Amino acid sequence: PTESGGLDVYYPDYDTAWAEAGCINTRPLPSGRPTYSSQIACCNGAYGGQVSGVCLSQLPSPPTMSPTESGGLDVYYPDYDTAWAEAG
Repeated sequence: PTESGGLDVYYPDYDTAWAEAGCINTRPLPSGRPTYSSQIACCNGAYGGQVSGVCLSQLPSPPTMSPTESGGLDVYYPDYDTAWAEAG
């Protein structure tokens, strides 16, 4: 009998151009493919230098290039544009 559903591991989609590819867990697992325990581990291992970001964009909660919090930064930095005596 054959199993249904996805595999418990992810592997790189070598059938798609590298700049457009991501990691998949579809059956059957092609022989000779490296496998990873998670989709993000696969993206980091197989597509770490991918400028297009396609692999990471396919994650269930992909990272963003812009901040998602409101209300300003949660770090402090010096204000070099204001005179020392006037800075707060």
